Amino acid sequence: MAKDLPKIIKSNFGSFDVYNYENNHSFIHADFNNKVKFLNGLTDYILSENNLLNYAQRTSKIKFEPNKKIFTKLYNNINSFLNSELESLILDEITDELKTILGEEYCLIDKKGNLIVQKDKIGKIGEYIFHVLLTDFFQLDCIIPKFKCITDRNMSVFGIDTLFLNTKENIIYFGESKVCKSIDNGIALINRSLNDYEAQINEEYKVVLSDTDAFKKSKEFIEIFEEHTQVCMTFSDFIESADIKSVGVPIFIAHGRNGETKVPEDYLITMKNRIKRKDFFGLKTKFITISFPIFDKTEFIKVIIKKVVKKLNDYRQKASTL
Repeated sequence: MAKDLPKIIKSNFGSFDVYNYENNHSFIHADFNNKVKFLNGLTDYILSENNLLNYAQRTSKIKFEPNKKIFTKLYNNINSFLNSELESLILDEITDELKTILGEEYCLIDKKGNLIVQKDKIGKIGEYIFHVLLTDFFQLDCIIPKFKCITDRNMSVFGIDTLFLNTKENIIYFGESKVCKSIDNGIALINRSLNDYEAQINEEYKVVLSDTDAFKKSKEFIEIFEEHTQVCMTFSDFIESADIKSVGVPIFIAHGRNGETKVPEDYLITMKNRIKRKDFFGLKTKFITISFPIFDKTEFIKVIIKKVVKKLNDYRQKASTL
């Protein structure tokens, strides 16, 4: 399959090799063929202090320094991936009675006593990785981190997964992310979402972008668009008022390999051929697609949740002793 492709551009991004084919990207972390090293290296990157600190930062980066303020911010940012039940599940001894209660009430334990992580937590982890790549690799500005749109960490974030802005071209990017067992499953779910994406963008505009009181959006978005959002009730009105020429749709699929031995080129051509792109609102729509192999979804979630809990308690302890 890969032999029929035009020239693919390969670049380096930290510990990743990034393959690019017509705005389809595949991020391949080191030790791609060694499961244990791969999962540990990948999750260490995802949960690095630099990434965690700058989650939700829109302008200048925060430098990691071992002080109370920094550890408190780290604690607060990583906290969104858990809830009280997930914290206690790994830290405390789990009795048979508690296993039954957690299994019935929170779907955290299956019949064999294995850890089950709720869908919304998996989704938040995917959105966070997506956020890091859009910010650091694609150099887009975050309008508002979606986890800021909830009032407690047990809530799911509905609607568009990410809201970003290209300030040079005044393009708003409405992002969609999936964490799946295979890239095929991810593409199927993405295509289903894209079927009614105009309606989703309309809702996102009404609920988030045009609400000047409920959400604190980036100063870049406010400077460019607030005069229009204050007077436009629909996204179509906004397009005309702000003279919007294009919108962007970045797509992120974190996927297992499903026992396959595919190479990055295969992921690129699969996304190129099977994601159903179209223009929204009659505007030129710029798609960015990202394949992010995680080896095995179940193992990946298990490794990252355990590291999240460990880091959460490390940050809490260090903040309290400084």
